[in-house]
Amino acid sequence: MPTRVAILAHVVTTPTSLPVPSSGKARASVLQLYNYTRVLTEDQRLVDHVTYLKEELGLAPSEAFSVWEMYLCSGLLLASHLERHGIEAFLVNYVDSENLEDKCLALQAFDPDIVVLSTTFILTKKHLVEAGWLIRRWVPRAFVVAGGHHVYTTLMYMDDVQQRRYLLESQLDAFVNDVQGEGALLDLARAWPKGLTQIPNLIWRDADGTVHMNERTAEQNDVNATPLEFERLKPGSVIHMRTARSCAFKCAFCSYPTIAGKLALMELENALATIRRAKDAGVSAVFFVDDTFNVPRERFERLIDLMIERGLEIPWYSFLRCQFVDGPLVEKMRRSGCQGVFLGIESGSDRILANMNKGSATTYYGPGIRWLRDQGIITVGAFIIGFPGETKETAEETETFITRSGLDFYFLQPFYYLHHTPIHQRAAQYQLRGQGLNWSHATMNAAEASRLLDQMFMRIEEPVAVNPDYTLWEVAYLLHKGLDMPRIRDYRRRINRMTVNQMQRKGGSLNVVTSQGLEEAPSWVAQVRGSDG
Repeated sequence: MPTRVAILAHVVTTPTSLPVPSSGKARASVLQLYNYTRVLTEDQRLVDHVTYLKEELGLAPSEAFSVWEMYLCSGLLLASHLERHGIEAFLVNYVDSENLEDKCLALQAFDPDIVVLSTTFILTKKHLVEAGWLIRRWVPRAFVVAGGHHVYTTLMYMDDVQQRRYLLESQLDAFVNDVQGEGALLDLARAWPKGLTQIPNLIWRDADGTVHMNERTAEQNDVNATPLEFERLKPGSVIHMRTARSCAFKCAFCSYPTIAGKLALMELENALATIRRAKDAGVSAVFFVDDTFNVPRERFERLIDLMIERGLEIPWYSFLRCQFVDGPLVEKMRRSGCQGVFLGIESGSDRILANMNKGSATTYYGPGIRWLRDQGIITVGAFIIGFPGETKETAEETETFITRSGLDFYFLQPFYYLHHTPIHQRAAQYQLRGQGLNWSHATMNAAEASRLLDQMFMRIEEPVAVNPDYTLWEVAYLLHKGLDMPRIRDYRRRINRMTVNQMQRKGGSLNVVTSQGLEEAPSWVAQVRGSDG
């Protein structure tokens, strides 16, 4: 029989509604962990923002209402790639505490030989283990393999012994240890159940529990060879798609170009053909996940022109560098269907922008934001607090910039120190120590940055803060569900007032989350495991 492969694009292991301990350190820890992504209700639950809105709207628990409902690029890419090569694939876009039974019964009915778990949005070992446990509970005979961002960036810090141990501790059957991995997955599906020793980049355990580490050979897949297909989707779906891999820039805080390698651009005709297929399939909106959709500018403008010329206008969203647009180009963006953009501005201080190697200055952002607003294109600005060189004064510059920016929405995030980012190469220059959300440098530490971030959030009324986990996704999703902008802005303002109130009741900063705190995040999977013994 031909190999059957199921793909899980994401598993959300934390319940959408979480009971809060009545007192003590456990309560403080949970409130701290979810301060900006959940709200505390009168009945002492911490509720995901979108779930809170769902309850307000009176929707049934079984009704889909989650930003994860948008089809993720990784799942679409892998399923399309396998099916194009004759492998039977079944895509589960996401599993959470509300759709668990339906999705897992469908997975069970498919009876896969192999289950592939994408780790693009998996943050911790705990998250990975629990996702794997869930898969095993429903399809115990399947060979479970994980690949993607979490696997690759975690293994890159480990030697062979540690990598073997991590696979065993994860309780999975295999890792694909490559930043791309679609080639290894296809080889695995074709070879199954024999020939696993010949698959490059596979770390796997046999029936005896012995872990094998196959030859490492970096994949060099043609970005044009993995176009997305949409026949499986219901009309009205929102999809994520890419027209490029990696990024043209090397911002000092970002690991993606380091990991993904040289920028690879899809040929425009292939990108346009994918948009055509999406439109013909009844897709209602597209989120382009290219790190910088409008760079190179000439390619971007040509793509927009051809979308208009060929009648491919469709509501779309993207990441954008607004210093590389002008009024006429933004007008064409709007005509082609652009509804919103994510702007990685990062700081309102030119000194910090220079430290970040952003290749921009604050003076370049104003005109772009104004042109976007004039065309009715929604803007969400991202800002980092605490980057090396940050002081109270530079943070104040960022706050002033935000309040005067004209952005529709914004969000703040603390500096997150990864050792595979360019800033790590300059650690000595800034006296930078630590990792993740536990760091210090010559002018600030994580706790100080957290306090500044909280104070800024509590003071800024306009623009409106969005959920830092969902950002533009949240706005795009709610528009897709039929809410208009006044309704979305009102919802976000109420959420933000609730967040300020819970911060004031607790006193002090709630933002700093240690890596230990992330590992200890409550999980509905753990609750199920406990009930099962």
